[in-house]
Amino acid sequence: MSDPEAARTLLRNARREAVLTLIVWAAALCWTVGYCYLFGYRHTDDSWLVQQGWIGARTDADFAQIAGLPDWVLFGILLPWLLCSTWTFCFGLFIMRDDDLGVEAEEDVRDGA
Repeated sequence: MSDPEAARTLLRNARREAVLTLIVWAAALCWTVGYCYLFGYRHTDDSWLVQQGWIGARTDADFAQIAGLPDWVLFGILLPWLLCSTWTFCFGLFIMRDDDLGVEAEEDVRDGA
């Protein structure tokens, strides 16, 4: 790529796309791990999470099912997965830039080599 302005634009777009991807990935990771930890386990009254007020004590009777899935699976795993899939689709269509990478190099094709 001989044009320095085109190289700068390519790098700027690549960095922007990478930062956006890392932010969405980190948010999905924090939500999934945090939600599943808080709502996917039984927490007794003496748990530090209950004592700090982050969550109420959960017993076996508190685990509800929605559409045949445990509530923590639906909201902690399936919902973020669907949102990330939608984000990926929209990101690819509307946000990613199709930058010119320059002239493609000629391949050295030899018969019988």
